[in-house]
This record gives sequence, C-alpha cells and structure tokens, in this order.
Amino acid sequence: MDQEDSKVKSLAKSLRILECFTVQQPELGITQISELLGVNKSNVHNIMSTFQQFGYVEHLPNGKYCLGLKMLEYSFIINQHLGYPKAVYDILDDIAKQTDEIVYFGLPRGTNVLYLYVVHPRSKIGVLPYRDILGEKAPLFCTGIGKAMLAFMPQDEWPQRIPTERRAFTPNTMLEYDRILEDLKRTRRRGYAIDNAERDLGVRCVGVPVFNTHGQLVAGVSTSGPSSTMTDEMLLRCSKILQEASLRMRERIYN
Repeated sequence: MDQEDSKVKSLAKSLRILECFTVQQPELGITQISELLGVNKSNVHNIMSTFQQFGYVEHLPNGKYCLGLKMLEYSFIINQHLGYPKAVYDILDDIAKQTDEIVYFGLPRGTNVLYLYVVHPRSKIGVLPYRDILGEKAPLFCTGIGKAMLAFMPQDEWPQRIPTERRAFTPNTMLEYDRILEDLKRTRRRGYAIDNAERDLGVRCVGVPVFNTHGQLVAGVSTSGPSSTMTDEMLLRCSKILQEASLRMRERIYN
C-alpha cells in the first residue's frame, strides 16, 4: 500500500467516525465508536482529538463526544447554497396557515427523505411540541413526503430506493414489497401520497412531489396531523392546497 492509499483510507476512517453520530445517538464514547466500526481505540482517540482541536466535535463532561458547532456552520452554508429558503419558505408558511397543521419540506437521499424545514401553524404555537427537523431522515417507503417523491421517480429506481430490510414503525407500516409498489402506483395516479399512521402512530399525513422549472423531481412537501382531525375529507383538502403550493415552488426552483 503506497502513502497516498494510506492517506485516503485514513480520511475514510475519519469520515466514518463522524457518520456514527445520529439523532438517536448524539453522544458517543471512544469505546462505543471503536466497537461500532471495529477500529482500534487508540486510532479513534487520535482522530477525535484532531476533530476536537478544529471544532468538529466537543468533549463533554461525561467523557463522551458530540458534534461541534463547526458542523452547524457547514449546514448553514449548504442550506443557503441550495437556495430553498428564499424559494419555498413563505409558501410553506402559507400552507401551514391554510391547513392549520404542521408542514414539512424535504429532499430524496438514497432510501430516505432528508428533512430541511418544518413550519408550525401559528395558531398552534405553544400547543404542539416544536422541533427543528433540519438534517433528520426517515424512510421514503412509509412517509407521506417520501412516498410522494418515490412515486414520481422512474419506476426502475424503485427497487434501489426501497430498503431490503424494512422496519415496522407502527402496525400500519406496509412491509410487503408488492403492497408498497401498488401504493406507489395509486399515489402516482392521484397525484398525492397518504401516510395512514405508517410512520408515527396516531398521525396521518399527505404529501406531494416538488419539481423544478425543468420538470425534474427535486423535493417533496407534506402536511400532517392527528388522525382525529386528519379525516379523509381533510386529507383531500390538504392535498389540493399542497398541489397548488408545489406549482408555485416549481416557478421558483431553477436547479
């Protein structure tokens, strides 16, 4: 192995360490990372010390590490470069006002939807629990926003976008591959997707795809609420609001 190969492998190892940190596991110790990746603890410690020196991770009082604020700077740069805040945020706010429910905007990424924005209806601020969803992921196959994007991708991409191992998040999660395909075909025919408490128990969601000015699928937008208020009639009403909003976004998204 030459020196260049060694450097590239060392970089890959460092990046894999950063990827260990998730919403579910925001804090990790050296031993945990070592066991997750099968990497020597001394190597992990050396890499983490370097990350800490440059602000990419922070060493916590409990001895574990978390991602540092330096990472947040990059998320802001990426978000601004994508150009979505100016293109869609006021429209998302309009959707929240019209539906009086939570609105999500996200991008397709592998087998997941990568969430960028969440907008809460102003009438329910302080009533609904608020959370910033930037950077969170969820499977395409069982979320309203995800199914909306997946359904409008070329059908030959579906097998790559639907994970082989599928987790049942609720009793309503569709796991059978044939059922998922039929649901995607129905979604494509009607123009919007329905998540019938498949990802979160007691929550129904409707989503639509978002295209750019060139007609390319780039994102998805959805609204969700409690099953008690998200009746079939409400889902249909929300789907029309979302479809109109998607057309407005299409006029503004150029890439």
